[in-house]
Amino acid sequence: PKVDIWSFGIVGIEMVEGAPPYVMKTSATVRQLISSGGTPKLQNPRQQSAWLRDFLHCCLETDEDRRWSAQELLQHPFVTSAKPTSSLMPLIMAAQQFMADRR
Repeated sequence: PKVDIWSFGIVGIEMVEGAPPYVMKTSATVRQLISSGGTPKLQNPRQQSAWLRDFLHCCLETDEDRRWSAQELLQHPFVTSAKPTSSLMPLIMAAQQFMADRR
C-alpha cells in the first residue's frame, strides 16, 4: 500500500540522519505539519545526492495518487545505479576494525 511507501521514506530519512523527522514534536503536531503540506525534509539536503533526494521525494509525496509505487521505486536511478552489495564488505570490515580498536 502507498502508506508503506510513505513509511519507507520516513525510514530513509531516519537512516540518513540518525533520527526520524520531527522526533522532538508531539504526534499531534506531526500530524498537523504533514496534513498542512509539511512533508518531512532532510536537514542538510545538499549533503546527499540528487538521486537520494528525489527518491525520498517520490516516497513522501503527500498526494497518494502521485506517490510512487514499490515497482516504480525499483526503477528509480537511486536504486538502479546502486553498486553491488559486495562493495560494502571493505566498509563493514573497516567499521568492525574501528569498533575493535575502540575497546
